[in-house]
Amino acid sequence: MLALFGTQPQASGVALRRLNMAQIILTGSGTWNLPADWNDADNVIEAYGGGANGQTSGSTSFSGNGGAGGGYVKAVNVPLKASDLAGYVTSKGYSGNDGLWSGIIDYDAEGEPIYDTLIQGGAAAGQTPGTPRGKINAVNYATILNNGGASGSGRFSTTAAGGGGGGAAGPNGVGGAGGSNTATLGTTGRGGGGGNGGTAGSSTSATGGTAGTGAGAGGTGGAANTSGSAGGAGTSVYSGGGGGGAGDGTSGTSGGAGGLYGGGGGGSGSATNSVGGAGAAGIIIITYTPIANGNFLMFF
Repeated sequence: MLALFGTQPQASGVALRRLNMAQIILTGSGTWNLPADWNDADNVIEAYGGGANGQTSGSTSFSGNGGAGGGYVKAVNVPLKASDLAGYVTSKGYSGNDGLWSGIIDYDAEGEPIYDTLIQGGAAAGQTPGTPRGKINAVNYATILNNGGASGSGRFSTTAAGGGGGGAAGPNGVGGAGGSNTATLGTTGRGGGGGNGGTAGSSTSATGGTAGTGAGAGGTGGAANTSGSAGGAGTSVYSGGGGGGAGDGTSGTSGGAGGLYGGGGGGSGSATNSVGGAGAAGIIIITYTPIANGNFLMFF
């Protein structure tokens, strides 16, 4: 069988098809080497930011805030050179906070790594999420930029439960906010937000937010002396739900962990031995059509 590459007109008896798409999934952190067949004209980079940890109050006087959910960015037809790339990261604290972000790291003109080129995810616990970015070498290639869900707040009281974690954003929408604690049902943890355009966690009950299409639902808040449940993981998209807040009490409770990927953790109860839930790491998905003397393959 003879294979010819090019975009010449199709002759009789010749089948023309596009080359198979290639996909790369990055988790953790490390070095990503640009493939030799990288195609600047036909690629998609999706990054889900990590969710922030739920706050550990360490006090009997107030409960912890939930962690913000990770943001989402979709960047299309990004031109990359091997010399641009310094690596990647999908879960990283910054500035002494426990905010997390995902991104392809590149170098600036002075050869220093730029660590927030593609996306910034969850911000510090108890704060709103960071703003997603879609830039490589200061040029914006983003077609979708969605914020993660805001964290649910705790409450100043000796009998207070934790706020819910924010859900992760996705291609269909922002993350649902975590439920905030109020005087109503103060000892019951609040629900986490749903991912990918899902609903917010309840601020008047333990109910977690519903999931957007293919995403994870928010975790349920814990009753008194009970930990919050973890947020759900995404199914057909990578957006996790936020963890439920911990219930108030003297036992060693914890906020629910954020769901993979990018769900924020639930906050602690107002007890010295209650801890916030862990935010979930992010993920980067790179899809491209390999280039080989053109993007079409002819079979005879």
